[in-house]
Amino acid sequence: MENTAVQRDIVNLAAVNLRAVWGDKAQNLRRILDYTVAAARRGADIITFPELALTGYEDQPDTPLSEKMHHRLAESAGGPSIAAVADCCRQLGVYVVFGLPERDPATGAVYNAAAVCGPDGPLGVYRKMHPAGDESLWCQKGEQPLLFSTPWGPVGVGICYDSYSFPELLRYYAASGARLYLNPTAMPENHRRKSRSFYRDTLYAAVHQNDIFLVSANLVSEDVIDPGYRWRLPAGPGIPQPATFLGGSLVIGPGFGRRVHLYAGSPRHCEAELVLTTVDLSLANRTIYSQNPYTGTPDFRPERYQQLYGELARRQGR
Repeated sequence: MENTAVQRDIVNLAAVNLRAVWGDKAQNLRRILDYTVAAARRGADIITFPELALTGYEDQPDTPLSEKMHHRLAESAGGPSIAAVADCCRQLGVYVVFGLPERDPATGAVYNAAAVCGPDGPLGVYRKMHPAGDESLWCQKGEQPLLFSTPWGPVGVGICYDSYSFPELLRYYAASGARLYLNPTAMPENHRRKSRSFYRDTLYAAVHQNDIFLVSANLVSEDVIDPGYRWRLPAGPGIPQPATFLGGSLVIGPGFGRRVHLYAGSPRHCEAELVLTTVDLSLANRTIYSQNPYTGTPDFRPERYQQLYGELARRQGR
């Protein structure tokens, strides 16, 4: 599939509630490839997998950095897992985004990343700009956004915390012409913090503010570090308590007659499966980035934001 001069509007989007096995890269890669084949057979054009889909998510806080699972299993952008997914994309004519720990071969630094592959092979790696919580114990901060080209125009990628708490990244993509944003995520179930409501509300707000379509793919089920966990009593010192991820993979975007429409999936969708839908990207009308007929200029004012953020950076000594 090649880009054409005329930007296409109608696209089939898939998101996967993936049950990743912690530390088992081979098994997780097989699942990613199998889901990709299944989604392509159902007509998917762009398929999104969760954050750290290749390895599982949980950190080992008391383990030396070089021995942590994410460091041991990290791959470079030219590694075998990305190559396998890229080969699958070439054969099927689809685009795939999936999360993995990625190592910079020049510096050895490891990042929480998302690889992008398409019909022409690997298209790039996005490194999470805002690691969340204890992710900073094993990964570095990414520095650059990633827009990749498709027949449906540019598509932006962010990871989890990037999407929920830092609207600047998604706003940058939307202002750069993206009508579609992909969010590989690892959102755990946390009733005390009402994580399911937080997940839904922040994503819906992003669509409402930016007139953009959004695909979010989350892990689902337990992320078990200790293989003996299920055979022990659930209490006591030294027994790891696995995170439980809420699933909720979905596709949302502008609707016809409504600001935000749920096209597929649900924030309460908590089984391991694939959701798929067809959307019309022309509904992403880019209102705030286009010329206001009353003023003759866009309402969006990046020159002012640059000045304001510059002042903040100077105050913080950056």
